[in-house]
Amino acid sequence: MKVLALADIHKRKIKNLPEADVVFVAGDFTNADDPSFVEDMLDAIDAKIYAVPGNMDKEEVLKILEERNISVHLKPKKLDNLTVIGLGGSNLTPFNTPFELSEKEIEKALSTLKGDIAIFHPPPYGIFDWVRGNPVGSKAVKEWMEKTSPKLLICAHIHEHKGVARYNDTLIIKLGAAINGDAVLIEMGDELNPLIIRFINI
Repeated sequence: MKVLALADIHKRKIKNLPEADVVFVAGDFTNADDPSFVEDMLDAIDAKIYAVPGNMDKEEVLKILEERNISVHLKPKKLDNLTVIGLGGSNLTPFNTPFELSEKEIEKALSTLKGDIAIFHPPPYGIFDWVRGNPVGSKAVKEWMEKTSPKLLICAHIHEHKGVARYNDTLIIKLGAAINGDAVLIEMGDELNPLIIRFINI
């Protein structure tokens, strides 16, 4: 199965996306403005979609994703024999963006969730989350990851970083920002093994 993962699009019109069986979108479709871009972008994707909104996405974006039955924000969905879950928004920022949650709110929201693949907008605290030398990821996400050990966690939000890391039994893919042309192609077999990860330009 070939999966295209992208995030932090911020209304960039992306043409000729690479072919994929499945598309994961880890939030920030917009710039806290008109959500009609989301409809147009989703219409252009010819694949099964799993998505969450980002902290820059207004409530209307989540509504669009839910109406199309592609939202995994706090809502498990099946991908073959795997369970995909998601978390949109982010932990608190200095910028008062539309979709922010306190660490307590994130902890409560995730308390009953467990899955094989996690599509989260915010990264776990201390992993690909440094801004001016300081970690700004979510401590609640990191604690949840430590407790539930998803096989794969895909995250975004912090434009400064992209990469792959392993934390205990979880493989973490930190997406770059699609507004800058970054995306990832993932080729996965049954139970996510074998797994080939390619960072690409779109």
